[in-house]
Amino acid sequence: LAPGADPIRPSKSTSPEKQTTAAPAKQPVLGKPAPQAAVSVIEKPVIARLQESDVMRTLGGILTGGQVADVTRLGWPTLRAGFPLMTFLGAIRDMCATLKKYAPATGTPVMAVIGAGSSIDRSVVALNVALSAARDGAKVLMIDADHQKRELSGKVVRLGKREAGRLGWLSIGSKATRAINTANGISILPVIEGGDARAAEAIRKSVAQARSVGGYDLIILDGPAVPWSAADRKLFDLADGLLAVLPVHLDINDCMEDILTALGGAERKLVGVVLNELNPMVESRQQDKQYA
Repeated sequence: LAPGADPIRPSKSTSPEKQTTAAPAKQPVLGKPAPQAAVSVIEKPVIARLQESDVMRTLGGILTGGQVADVTRLGWPTLRAGFPLMTFLGAIRDMCATLKKYAPATGTPVMAVIGAGSSIDRSVVALNVALSAARDGAKVLMIDADHQKRELSGKVVRLGKREAGRLGWLSIGSKATRAINTANGISILPVIEGGDARAAEAIRKSVAQARSVGGYDLIILDGPAVPWSAADRKLFDLADGLLAVLPVHLDINDCMEDILTALGGAERKLVGVVLNELNPMVESRQQDKQYA
């Protein structure tokens, strides 16, 4: 955080100067929080930067030689291996520590990753947050909560019949959708087709089932995508904390203001902000065919 910055409300500012590879990303300007009645002290969100130097890009297939899904071979940029002191990893560790303070003592913490910009860029950041936690030793369940774009599901759903995860009983509605185990300590539960209310209810049931059985240290929701419906907003009640993704090719202060305004009272759950400095991805055009 910038000196004197506060986590709740950013002020409007002029558009930031064009980013260069040498200059650090401009951090969102944050104002004073509104008073909270009968609520524990709210910690300032951790601000992290995800840079091109943090990731590697592969063109390989999704499977390893052992036919187990590997998230580093999705074709998306993923964290480089062998960087235990990477700044991004430390920031995610701090966010998870804050998240645990908000979570029930006996329940698995749930983090929802939301953001401005394209859905695929948010999904890429969410995957790297999950990968960061997994490299810290956490068992992670990642759930696609973006029933509109379904970018994450589009990458992994074709593996559902090949590699049923340990939580294969986590069906969504009447569908036989299963959590897919990966070689990276992350299980991924694809989204279902259907409306936002149905998808939100299915996610709620899946989280409840995962929490009741245990075995996971962190549950990450990829989404929902903005604009949020009433059903989407119910997922914020389910989440113990929120992580906002701000793409630096847009005005990050405007983006932050829009997110906080849309969140309303849920802004108090913000545990972290990721400044996404990766080159923008191209959204998939195949999701409608995959879920037809």
